[in-house]
Amino acid sequence: MHGPRIWVSDPYGLTRKVQFINPTLGVEGFDPFVPGGIASHHIETRTLGILAGLFHLSVHPPQHLYKGLHMENIETVLSSSTVVVFFTAFIVAGTMWYGSATTPIELFGPTRYQWDQGYFQQEIYRRVGTRMSENQSLSESWSKIPEKIAFYDYIENNPTKGGLFRASSMDNEHGIAIRWLRHPLFRDKERRALFVCHMPIFFEAFPIVFVDGDEIVKVDVPFRRA
Repeated sequence: MHGPRIWVSDPYGLTRKVQFINPTLGVEGFDPFVPGGIASHHIETRTLGILAGLFHLSVHPPQHLYKGLHMENIETVLSSSTVVVFFTAFIVAGTMWYGSATTPIELFGPTRYQWDQGYFQQEIYRRVGTRMSENQSLSESWSKIPEKIAFYDYIENNPTKGGLFRASSMDNEHGIAIRWLRHPLFRDKERRALFVCHMPIFFEAFPIVFVDGDEIVKVDVPFRRA
């Protein structure tokens, strides 16, 4: 049995492709990052919908339940529908905030949680550190970092620069990273490597902060509006 063809990728957005997904009917299907949970959810929802439809065709509510829940009022129907829509909205908001199999990085960009946690930045430093421990030079280690991971860590991919905060439509390239100057390497006078702190998504403006390998602040350039 095959489910729908959907966009599938790895946690870092490197091996993306569209493929058929087999449903995951076990407990692991509740993992939001398992694509098979989407297919199984559709199958189970369709089955439950058919059973619920047959139930409504064959069973009518008793009189006291009909009057107690005010089923004759259109307001009751609308309010119950609002509850369902709000529940769905909370689920969608949570997946967009923390990420899931339905919000691939390549299509939606990094999530707010990934950005604030330095998700891609940590992976970059881990890969660089691993290669340097294998006696590779710093430039060689950085040259082997996949460009996608480095690009997702770029400031223009900050989630607050898109979504509700766009200055205009995406057709005008607002809120979309279109230029990338790569990751420059900064050093202090002792030749220690300095790293730029991430701009938190909560702020519209943020100072330029450089830290060393021990996360000690070495440079703090305040932000000034022109």
